[in-house]
Amino acid sequence: MFKKEIDLRKLEKLMDKNEILKRCRLFRFMQTRITALDALTAFVPHGQEKDPVIEAAIKLKGTARWFPVEGGHRVLISYEAQEYDPGRFAVEKKAWDHEHCKACGADIEPKMLCWVSEPDSPFVILCVSCHDELEKP
Repeated sequence: MFKKEIDLRKLEKLMDKNEILKRCRLFRFMQTRITALDALTAFVPHGQEKDPVIEAAIKLKGTARWFPVEGGHRVLISYEAQEYDPGRFAVEKKAWDHEHCKACGADIEPKMLCWVSEPDSPFVILCVSCHDELEKP
């Protein structure tokens, strides 16, 4: 399933919202509300973006958020009790504080109603508006 998630992310970069929703019609969705998650945080200096430790941590979770800061980037990786190098990462409580709709990119804040694909499908999260569009004939 993890491989399918990566493939879907690559496709999303090439497709518009309507094409993404068309592909999402293959999946079943359930209504939910997300919560803020803890995150691994690290500072990555300019020029060291391909650091193998950072890349391995990102590969394990499939995604990361990069925030520009003086001298480099602050990197967040969602943390769900996976092993990590405490010399390189710190755990920041509830720092993974939103998701993005896979179709339109809208922020989905904690406790906000949204739709996620069922466990037998690649992970996809949709905002209410995009899910409503998905349900139209």
